[in-house]
Amino acid sequence: MENRRIFVFKGILWFICGLAAAVAILRYAFGLGAATALSDTTPWGLWVGFDVMGGVALAAGGFVIAAIVHIFQKERYHAAARPAILTAFLGYGAVAVGLLFDLGLPWHIWHPIIFWNIHSALFEVAWCVMLYLTVLALELAPTILERTPFQRAYRFFSRLALPIMILGIMLSTLHQSSLGSLLLIMPFRVYPLWYSHLLPELFFVSAICLGLSMVMFESSITSWLYRRKPELDMLSGLAKIAAWALSFYLAFKLVDLFAQHKLGLMFAGTWESKLFLFEMLISTVLPIILYSLPAVRRSPTALWLTSLTSVLGFVLNRIDASGISQVWATRSFYFPAWTEFAISLGIVSACGLVFFFIQEHFPVDPHELETIERERATVEKSTPRFAPFTQVWLGEGWRKSLRVYSLLFVLAMAVGLTLAPKSEPAVDRPIQRARGADILRVGDGPRYVYFDHKRHQDDNGGKQSCVLCHHLHMAGDVGTPCSECHRGLYTPTNIFSHDRHVARLGGDASCVKCHGKRRPVDLAAVKKCSGCHEKDMMTKNPVVKVFDVRTACSYKDAMHKMCIPCHAKKASDPKLNKPNLGRCGACHNSGTESEKIYLAAFPPQPEEAARP
Repeated sequence: MENRRIFVFKGILWFICGLAAAVAILRYAFGLGAATALSDTTPWGLWVGFDVMGGVALAAGGFVIAAIVHIFQKERYHAAARPAILTAFLGYGAVAVGLLFDLGLPWHIWHPIIFWNIHSALFEVAWCVMLYLTVLALELAPTILERTPFQRAYRFFSRLALPIMILGIMLSTLHQSSLGSLLLIMPFRVYPLWYSHLLPELFFVSAICLGLSMVMFESSITSWLYRRKPELDMLSGLAKIAAWALSFYLAFKLVDLFAQHKLGLMFAGTWESKLFLFEMLISTVLPIILYSLPAVRRSPTALWLTSLTSVLGFVLNRIDASGISQVWATRSFYFPAWTEFAISLGIVSACGLVFFFIQEHFPVDPHELETIERERATVEKSTPRFAPFTQVWLGEGWRKSLRVYSLLFVLAMAVGLTLAPKSEPAVDRPIQRARGADILRVGDGPRYVYFDHKRHQDDNGGKQSCVLCHHLHMAGDVGTPCSECHRGLYTPTNIFSHDRHVARLGGDASCVKCHGKRRPVDLAAVKKCSGCHEKDMMTKNPVVKVFDVRTACSYKDAMHKMCIPCHAKKASDPKLNKPNLGRCGACHNSGTESEKIYLAAFPPQPEEAARP
């Protein structure tokens, strides 16, 4: 008989995947700005907190169960080993896919392989995740190969199982703790209740706790979906182990807070303290109490609810530590856009679909596979069943599923593309003329740079140094501001006016002056701008030496091409002793003396003061 539970559940997952596919098109077509609510102040959002931080921790059940079964020889939990390894493999695959959405330049994801920064915790995490994903693939190989003709390969990987699992446990220990190391460089950004010099150890212990709860949750949900009796003896034993692990984590956390004199912050009454108490309550305190009760351990429903509570609590911990706990320092509110939720849920849904496919076609659970095969054979022999609304026969088995799931996927994509933001990113932003006298305010919005014009002029030789930066001016003008030609903040500007040239040169008869005697007139042999304007518009500039094109680069690129090479050259001068002059922060900072002088001379207008 058809299992409607798994059929409906898969349909929901396919619908979510279709919605995520629509958002993926938006993200890769228009960038992070169009698909997220992130900002320069809050660059880490849901995709880092849940997909990366939470995803790695959710996959911890693989190394935890591998250690219990194969290292400590607890055969009682052997039934959970293969599902846990499969869940871990899919979890780490989800992390890799999530990074492809989260990285600003996802095509550079391979850089840690070639460009080594051995002082970076993120470098170590990247390598460990890549290696552990490979190890998980090797651990999963016997499951995939067991019922295939490739028996020699199956026996080869089976003999290597123990050393591969030891390697996997070692790699998991490294990167589960290193995720905490990523936050160690932010002692004044992460709220004190979540910050500790023991973050690596806390992250590792909490990953073990989360891994145990995740295995119980996965086992309970698959038992319910496939209508089979849950492995209550195994789940009860895992609940006891989880109770001890959670108790150790709670004691570890409280001792750490006491040693750092932070226990008082837990009861300060602030929203941070309330969030911390709620997180500890659902992740640790309640599960400890419930896992310790024999009545709960004998109830599949109670175990499912308890494990779900603990999983949600530890995922919240990762989101809090990597994002929400930093609001007190940034003073910037962030709530994920619906598109961010769609991508995260879509990745989880895709992993769920792959899990069910492998569960149903490979011996992850041999008893379950035999049951599924019997049900499949029964369905193939049954009489046709018609769709309730259309009274159309959709076929049976995979044929019916293919038709229904593809319809849901396409329908969800249509909904997602309809709801997607219609406006493109603000890339064609006009630039404002620099304001000020001797000290100029250059740039747009919160990205202002205060430029000490007089100081630069004096340091480079007085007024005759103007040509170092000002390479071009309007015909018949001197000192034309940069914004006259570089009118787009991020986009190039066409600075050639064809109508003005025709009018000033005598109408249509003047075409030969620029295009030559060609019929028809085209751009193939057009005269270079410098052919006429080298003397009246160009200066002898060391950076821009020719004036051949009709377009000016973006304002941002113009500033960077002028400033950065000069600053980098001066930074290498040992006499000047300013090694950081070529870095971004040399110009893009606040609180400089130039800024104070500018603000004293030009106080912000009311509309400017209201800007974020």
